[in-house]
Amino acid sequence: MHGTEFRLLGPVGIWQGEQGLGPTAAQQRSVLAMLLLEPGRVVSVDRLVMAVWGEDPPGSARNAVQVQISKLRRILAALPDTELSTSAQGYCLTVDQERVDLHRFRELVREARTVGDGPAGDLLHAALQLWRGPALADVAGGWLPETVGTGLEEERRAVVEECAAIDLRSGRHQEAAAVLSPLVAEHPLRERSVGLLMEALSRSGRRADALALFRGTRQRYVDELGIEPGDELQRLHRKVLDAQPAGADRAGVALAGADAAPTATDQTHAAPATPAAPATTATTPAPAAPATTVTPASTPAPASPAAPPPSAPQDASPQPPSHSPPSADVAVPQQLPADVVHFTGRDRELAGLDALLRPAPGAGTGPGTAAMISVIAGSGGLGKTTLAVHWAHRVCDRFPDGQLYVNLRGFGPTGSAMTPSEAVRGFLDAFQVPAHRIPATVEAQTALYRSLLAGRRVLILLDNARDAEQVRPLLPGAPGCLVLLTSRNELTGLVVAEQAQPLPLDLLDRAEARELLARRLGSERVAAEPEAVEDVITVCAGLPLALAIVAARAATHPGFSLEALARELHDARGSLDAFDGGDATTDVRAVFSWSYHTLGTDAARLFRLLGVHPGPDISAPAVASLMGLPVPQARRLLLQLTRAHLLTERSPGQYALHDLLRAYATELAEAYDSEDDRRAALHRTLDHYLHTAVAAGRVFTPQRTPLTLPAAQPGVWTESFADYGEALTWFTAEHHVLVAAQQQAAESGFEPHAWQLAWSLAEFLDQLGHWHDQGVVHTVALDAARRADNLAGQAHAHHGLGLADLRMAQYDRARDHLMCALDLHGKTGNPASQALIHVALNLAGERQGRHEEGLYHAQRTLELYREVGQRSGEAYALNNVGWAYAMVGQYQQTLVHCEKALRMLQQAHDGRGASAAWDSLGYAHHRLGDHEQAIVCYRNAVELRRERGERVRAAETMYRLGSAQLAADDVPGARETWRQALTMFDALGHPDAGRVRKELGRLG
Repeated sequence: MHGTEFRLLGPVGIWQGEQGLGPTAAQQRSVLAMLLLEPGRVVSVDRLVMAVWGEDPPGSARNAVQVQISKLRRILAALPDTELSTSAQGYCLTVDQERVDLHRFRELVREARTVGDGPAGDLLHAALQLWRGPALADVAGGWLPETVGTGLEEERRAVVEECAAIDLRSGRHQEAAAVLSPLVAEHPLRERSVGLLMEALSRSGRRADALALFRGTRQRYVDELGIEPGDELQRLHRKVLDAQPAGADRAGVALAGADAAPTATDQTHAAPATPAAPATTATTPAPAAPATTVTPASTPAPASPAAPPPSAPQDASPQPPSHSPPSADVAVPQQLPADVVHFTGRDRELAGLDALLRPAPGAGTGPGTAAMISVIAGSGGLGKTTLAVHWAHRVCDRFPDGQLYVNLRGFGPTGSAMTPSEAVRGFLDAFQVPAHRIPATVEAQTALYRSLLAGRRVLILLDNARDAEQVRPLLPGAPGCLVLLTSRNELTGLVVAEQAQPLPLDLLDRAEARELLARRLGSERVAAEPEAVEDVITVCAGLPLALAIVAARAATHPGFSLEALARELHDARGSLDAFDGGDATTDVRAVFSWSYHTLGTDAARLFRLLGVHPGPDISAPAVASLMGLPVPQARRLLLQLTRAHLLTERSPGQYALHDLLRAYATELAEAYDSEDDRRAALHRTLDHYLHTAVAAGRVFTPQRTPLTLPAAQPGVWTESFADYGEALTWFTAEHHVLVAAQQQAAESGFEPHAWQLAWSLAEFLDQLGHWHDQGVVHTVALDAARRADNLAGQAHAHHGLGLADLRMAQYDRARDHLMCALDLHGKTGNPASQALIHVALNLAGERQGRHEEGLYHAQRTLELYREVGQRSGEAYALNNVGWAYAMVGQYQQTLVHCEKALRMLQQAHDGRGASAAWDSLGYAHHRLGDHEQAIVCYRNAVELRRERGERVRAAETMYRLGSAQLAADDVPGARETWRQALTMFDALGHPDAGRVRKELGRLG
């Protein structure tokens, strides 16, 4: 086999490793794709013309195909065992199907369906990891994606469902919960997914979370569909209530899900394992919110395909040909927040939005050459988001490939608008792009995002945008999609340059405002007090947010007369200056104030202090720390605020404030809470996130020596974690909050928290592939540590920046940061931290082929650990030194060092380190010609690594095991071992996959 591979499952092309060889033109990619769909078979010119232009080709189409074939031949000529031949019937591309990702995917699936769960799971995960985006993502035209791509996507979804069933049967409950949470967030009414998540939570001992999930799901069924959940969910609910392991006898359940491939570091450079200190105690972690990393303003609700309502336009532009509506289990993003039940008015604006779906006069029936864009603009509180979400739900069936939503936080009291890169990364996560497939640079991530959208019909709702520059990177590059924007700015630049359609939003007129109150309070109650209703409308000035709050207060207090409410509004003369509509009748603060004044003392204090929190979300343990209260009491206060409509429970256990309410809370805090009290609340909040992040890190990466932190402030609650899965769930849910908290710490004079939070996030960001965030938070950390003149903080920040650059192959820059860290740790007298820097420099040397330099750094690591008497570090360093000797050909030295390391690691019951030592010993024995002993060592390493779920390192050892078996003349054994290794490498996107494929090809 050869290192060249042909890809159809994502961007189409030819790759050598991760280097694209072409083709660069979309028409060439279409021709190549048609040939690769059936390698070795003749494809007629007519079919190639159809692939490029669809049903309406130009007169020059056949000549154009010949030109593209000639260009393809120039690319293919340099590739061995590849031939593009011509016949009277058409063209034929001869290539080994194993080199085409689509056919490799199908073969892996076929093989998985013939074996047991253990190998089947690995095979199916390997098959899914071959997908790098929507099939045929960047070909010309829409014919191929719509006719062929749709079927390929159905194949992928079927495999995802099989993987989830295997995960459940294999007892990987925590992993299943972490993987299923975003899936359930996108498809909250999908019974099988919800059922599987309930099972995973229940089996993991999280019975309360499983019950909360059922309650939320049932409420959605009742509110949105008017029905109860099905029998299967009801049965699971009863079993959870009875505290029985839900579904323990249902080994054959097939539920949708995906296995996130773990990230592992190179075994020879693993940081030493140190005993984890016991977590400072607190409460049970808050239930994980089933949500993607995109930040919606409220709980995502499904956009179920349905017939358009009578008011929706019936002459809208047609669907692409042969594009079937997605079935209920299609894995597409459905992130729209819930629609409001009592939407009122806005007929003119809805008609304007409906017009977007009609072809312009003289434009023909095609989709045009660019995505449609509309900007809903107006001041705060006018209901821009409500209108956008309502219309999006009305037309969601026109966009069968999904609906994306993000709150860009363009306007808010903190001023921390979401960056385009953060939004793009959230959308990639929504499309379930594996972390190791996501490029390192923002530009490449944006290109991947646009490739995913190419040829698809997706509705993209960009809420609360600040300016055109924030939005432009999020716009699709091809037709078929529709972008709906809301902003307090007019975004004139988009109107001029991108021909966006402006839709200015104004106050409701009196008739619309009256209808809003009647819908929410009932026609009889409104008709009974017409003068009071008119008074309320006058005071609210047609501001939808103000009217909605008044209506909510009246509805929850049916004994209050509307006249009394109107008088209360007149009497409450506050001033929300930033949101003054321009006259005395548009004072939204008065509307907020009566809700606030109905709260008890503690609930009112919580509401005010929420203005201190960095946002965008907050959990009950964080609220407890903010207030300095027990978690149960914090939950009760959250319930009061939620019922008063001053807070929204966006997902189970996660709460959010509307930006106007946050501004109001901030103003109240400044008015009623002293600066010392506000700073103390922020201090407790930062302590909560820092101490909890360090506690999660002890479980997430137990081999890492934790920071020594000062004691948390009184009243701080630190969450505890039982295992890796719980820690991963917490980091995923709190990722954006932690980044915001670190930024606020730096801006508020809490410099130690700023660099320590960066340190605590480093391993999560590294393993999940958030390397851009890694660079950002450590840049902030470095600035904060410099302001505080803290050398240790500067050293850790340089270390984090160096690791981020290593991941992104910026080796020279990484070396500069690591050398700075090494020097600073020397000045602070921290040899253990210096040892970790030498570990990273050792890795950098090996990556660049500078093996003598790598040996030097490995030896310095060993010397430093011995100097400080850290036995675990010494054992790891001995193995690293042994491996470094192997890289320079001194295999006897490898045996001496690694055998000693193995004894120490076995005495410490350190399976992770022992597996690395066995692997190093196997490599040395192999090179010395003792192949049988090498095989024994390698098998010991593989067994340990499989037990720990270390798939990367297990695959690397299996590759070396196959080499030893081949040297021992065990050809069948080598072939089988390499096949298993290749399956795992393909699943992980590992660069060694090509090398293993080549070795298998030589065996025949």
